[in-house]
Amino acid sequence: MFGLGKKKEEEKDPKKALENAEKTLNTGLTGMLTKGFMGKDFVNKMNASIEMGKSAVNTYDMSNYLAANGMPGTAEVLSIADTGKLINFNPVVVLKIRVTPSYGPTFEAEGESVVSKIAIPRVGDKVNIKYNPNDTKQFVVV
Repeated sequence: MFGLGKKKEEEKDPKKALENAEKTLNTGLTGMLTKGFMGKDFVNKMNASIEMGKSAVNTYDMSNYLAANGMPGTAEVLSIADTGKLINFNPVVVLKIRVTPSYGPTFEAEGESVVSKIAIPRVGDKVNIKYNPNDTKQFVVV
């Protein structure tokens, strides 16, 4: 009761925090009071913010997974566009790249990737990447 028995590790998990926020905002007495006092528009905006948070956590998790387990390759940047999203103050960009994998033929791919804010690639740059061979839209600049 009153959150006194929560484990410290659960408090630090962003996925749990987003799930708890969504549950609190949309269900039970707290959800009803929030809708009543703050209005439906406020609740809709908060739900949109929670969904953006979930998307950012999923992108971060996928980037970490690919950095550890992806197939290595080099890529030439064909185009780059900012999405306006940030993860840990680093921009998420849409990259169109020509990939030269360590094994296999060259291919083109387009997808979102987190890049370092101090080393944002430009058109024509060669970058090291790791990618998912089953879905080449999933890659991360390493």
